[in-house]
Amino acid sequence: MNIHSEEGKATLAQVKLTMAQDREQRQIEDEEKEDKRLEREQAREMKERERDSLLAAEDPGGGALRRMWASLDDREWRLDNLYTIKDKFGRLIPFIRNDSQLKFWKAMWYLNIILKDRQRGFSTLIAIFIFDYCFWNGHVEAGIIDITLPDARKKLDKIKLAYDHLHPVIQALNPMTERAKESVKFKNGSTIYIGTSHRGGTLEILHVSELGKIAARNPERAREIRTGALNTIAQGNIIIVESTAEGTSGEFHDDCKAAENKLLEGAKMTPLDFKFHFFPWWEGSENELDPDGVRITEEYERYFKEIEDEIKVSLSLRKRAWYVKKAEQQKDDMHREFPSTPDEAFQASMEGAILAKQMRVLRKERRITIVPHDHGYPVNTGWDFGISDKMTIWFHQRVGFQDRVIDYLEGTDDDVVEYWMRIQKLPYNYGRHFLPHDAGSKRIGTATKGDAKPKTLKQILSAAGMRNICVVPRVLRKGTAIQEVKVWLPSVFIDKEKCAVGINHLQNFRVDWDDKLGCWKETPRHDDASHGYDGFETLTRGLGMFGVRLNMEAEMQMRSGSETPKPKRRRSSDWRTA
Repeated sequence: MNIHSEEGKATLAQVKLTMAQDREQRQIEDEEKEDKRLEREQAREMKERERDSLLAAEDPGGGALRRMWASLDDREWRLDNLYTIKDKFGRLIPFIRNDSQLKFWKAMWYLNIILKDRQRGFSTLIAIFIFDYCFWNGHVEAGIIDITLPDARKKLDKIKLAYDHLHPVIQALNPMTERAKESVKFKNGSTIYIGTSHRGGTLEILHVSELGKIAARNPERAREIRTGALNTIAQGNIIIVESTAEGTSGEFHDDCKAAENKLLEGAKMTPLDFKFHFFPWWEGSENELDPDGVRITEEYERYFKEIEDEIKVSLSLRKRAWYVKKAEQQKDDMHREFPSTPDEAFQASMEGAILAKQMRVLRKERRITIVPHDHGYPVNTGWDFGISDKMTIWFHQRVGFQDRVIDYLEGTDDDVVEYWMRIQKLPYNYGRHFLPHDAGSKRIGTATKGDAKPKTLKQILSAAGMRNICVVPRVLRKGTAIQEVKVWLPSVFIDKEKCAVGINHLQNFRVDWDDKLGCWKETPRHDDASHGYDGFETLTRGLGMFGVRLNMEAEMQMRSGSETPKPKRRRSSDWRTA
């Protein structure tokens, strides 16, 4: 572009105007920051004058109160000496940070995401930190978001309790001027809000509790928190997101994995990066028990050995004893509530997961492993069609007395023939192809001539060369089909690498949460996981309905025009140690 032309001159003038506007905006922002700094400085000076007058009246001899006052400018001292909380027995005790709380405090960044186990006291630490920050700094706005308002109010109650038990002289420096169910405000202009989401004014500190549960129950609200509340925090301010894990999908899972990967890569952190913090049950000194009288079974010993090999830490007998007794209480929820590793936390079943028990059996019996493709046996497929949605295909072999799921494919392309062409490039000799009930329905727009009738997907795939097509009829009740999957799933072996995405779908297949009734609905949630599940359901019902699970030799003979080699008799257990 010629800058001397009329167009060039106009563009250059626009650029100069934009730069001038940017400079003016930066100047306004700098002035606002300076005004805020001056306000805080004035508030500090006023606080010092009030302090001196109060001390003169309450502690004229220069005793304990005056000595304590000398330490009040030290936040580290305040956090471990000034505040009162309730312990798990409801007793009032001084707040002193435990090992895990101190570890987080020393590692805290601007944006923090905590994958935790239970009973570490992070909610209490964060509540005390927010109170401390707002009490000793003027014109601060802080927010607390929780899964329900009653849960959020409990956190605000911690702040009210800490304030109520301050020394009256300290309270008088900055009285609580407003005390509502969902907010508190102090004389210095600082305010703390609670809620189940937040949009609006800019916050300097935001605490989001149990984002994992929020994402599992209400994905839209989790998204609202991300797009709304998190955007109220300016660069350089503080966000703390903490939760136990809830499955291998959702906002919390995705944010944790992104932050963990950045940590593992050793990437330099910026004020806009979340820092990953993980607190397993075995870390710190909180989770220990006298081992006398505790029986540690061979299964637990094997588990502890595997964990020690992975974390490179030796687990003491006291920690092992605590874990065994805690697992007796928590049962199937132990890995979610008290995980040993981040992967274990997310692999544990989430609330509302339909196949939770079956997936636990698969993992416990090590059926999710490396499963080889046996060239001596045909491969069956189970489909879920993704017309304007997700397409999923599972690949199955019946080898001897074993059902093996060896591969998984998914995508969003509407053209089912394209997927048929793709799977023909895989090194498999195919047996039967199980298609869902809608494969027998005629599709509008599939007629090749003006007077021709629309075609079914079965006809389209058959014309493309697919043989041995079995259309699985629609079941009257979804629960009946789910029950059939529940019966068969624990008996299969699934390849943990080729089927990793599909495994996640099975694990995350769940019912929806009913906010009004406060319980789980009976109908499954329609999402990516449900599509992965539906393909597996088609496979399960097809194998059972057409007898493939019972007689693979007859299946091979049935395949017309095929040159599949005769099955080789192999020891089916060799591959399981791969």
